[in-house]
Amino acid sequence: MKSILVIEDEEALRDDLVDLLRSAPGGYEVLEAPEGRAGLALIEARHPDLVICDRLMPGMAGHEVLEALRARGPEFAGLPFVFLTALTDARDREAVAALNPTLYLSKPIDHGALLRAIGELLGEPGPGLS
Repeated sequence: MKSILVIEDEEALRDDLVDLLRSAPGGYEVLEAPEGRAGLALIEARHPDLVICDRLMPGMAGHEVLEALRARGPEFAGLPFVFLTALTDARDREAVAALNPTLYLSKPIDHGALLRAIGELLGEPGPGLS
């Protein structure tokens, strides 16, 4: 079973995403973190197959998590990293473009589109692609 880490400071949204991913056809093992530092620790300890991360959070923001991962070298270079954000201005995307996030998705989240994107990123025909 593929594992996905959700890093989101907004508890209601995090719970919604966790429920969505666990109940998706085929399902996922879902890890969760309420902020960036805890998320980074989980990435290092559990090596999830994909990360979904809020762009702006108190403490360690999503772009700082991705920057820390990129600085750790090739071990995490291929880890799909999806930003979820309310920041929809092109300048915000450009600000993190050098970090090469895999996807940059806007809130509010379209559940079907998210599941399709995850399925594509993980190379599986499963959740959301039927």
